[in-house]
Amino acid sequence: MEPDKIRVVIVDDTAETRSNIRKLLAFADNIAVIGEAADGSEAVEVARDLKPDCILMDINMPGLDGISAAEQIYQAAPECLTIVISVQEEQEYLRRAMAAGARDYLTKPFSGDELINTINRVWQLECARRSRHEIVEKPTRSAETIAVFSAKGGVGKTTIAVNLAAALAKQNHEVILVDFDLQFGDVPLMLDLAVQHSISDWFADGCPAAVDYLLEAGPGLRILAAPEVPEEGELITAEHIAQILKELKSLADFIVIDTPQFFQETTLQALETADHILLAGTPDLANLKNIRRCLDVLAKLNLAAKVKVTANKVGAEGIRLEQFSSHLNYPVWRALPYDPRLAYQACVQGIPIVDLNPRSKLGRALEQMSKDILGIYEPKKMLPFAGTLFTRKG
Repeated sequence: MEPDKIRVVIVDDTAETRSNIRKLLAFADNIAVIGEAADGSEAVEVARDLKPDCILMDINMPGLDGISAAEQIYQAAPECLTIVISVQEEQEYLRRAMAAGARDYLTKPFSGDELINTINRVWQLECARRSRHEIVEKPTRSAETIAVFSAKGGVGKTTIAVNLAAALAKQNHEVILVDFDLQFGDVPLMLDLAVQHSISDWFADGCPAAVDYLLEAGPGLRILAAPEVPEEGELITAEHIAQILKELKSLADFIVIDTPQFFQETTLQALETADHILLAGTPDLANLKNIRRCLDVLAKLNLAAKVKVTANKVGAEGIRLEQFSSHLNYPVWRALPYDPRLAYQACVQGIPIVDLNPRSKLGRALEQMSKDILGIYEPKKMLPFAGTLFTRKG
């Protein structure tokens, strides 16, 4: 067998199906079938023994099913690329297969061209990924990661994330802004960006090098966009979040994550990975209750040490900031003044506040927040609404 051929194993409980797939692959000069298996358990053994480049795995088999087998193969032989095959077209099957480590998904019946093209595409993406890993043996960076989280919507969480990222980039740092609101993310909208690639494209392509899926948003600032179709976000798992954040950390000085306002698995993974959690909220009674609950949850998850409560829209109707901090019994790390007109203008124009009007009170407070993250905060030059305002009661 020629060394440059893609070595494939066919797994299906029906001998006729295995034979038909073998015949289809015979038309591809660069693919060689090196083995077969009739069930999931046998597939795991064959993967260990033959170490194929690719396994074509039927999902619906007696005993150990294809998804369970794919998961075991991913653990035992992660270099082996699994493509699952099924008559099922439901998103749930696709989600489970990808979570188990599968690289692609084919629905029966399929043509010979579809089969061969899928194998070649998955293999080419894997070869490109391996080449990049060989070139970059050791990451030269390990980005500081800041997750911006809120207990409810409408508190300006995304505004804070976008402007923090933009302000860090203005200070000559490489920054990646990640939109992990996988159903309803709007970071590109706030930066007036057309979405050419998103995290769902990265996932659909078999999770290759993430750098190819980043959008340029200006000097030093790149974006990983959320899916444009909400259903696609359901396919992204906590494992995918951990994988892509690990890779992104080697590509920038700072990662800023805009999270959804829900404690779901993907959100928890992002919060656990982060070095800092900016818990955003507005000083009003409704938000006070939510923030207290949120702080309790984060404490139970052993994440309290990362939390920095950030009060936004200070000066709008609500309780006084001193009362807000007192009722929370938790320090308010930074406070951002209320400027609805400027926030609206920035959103409509797709320009961060720190660029649109950096000399405004809100612009200066956001700039100062970025400096505090950088660790170059100078108390003598503290700007209004930018200092540590209150501390926990003893």
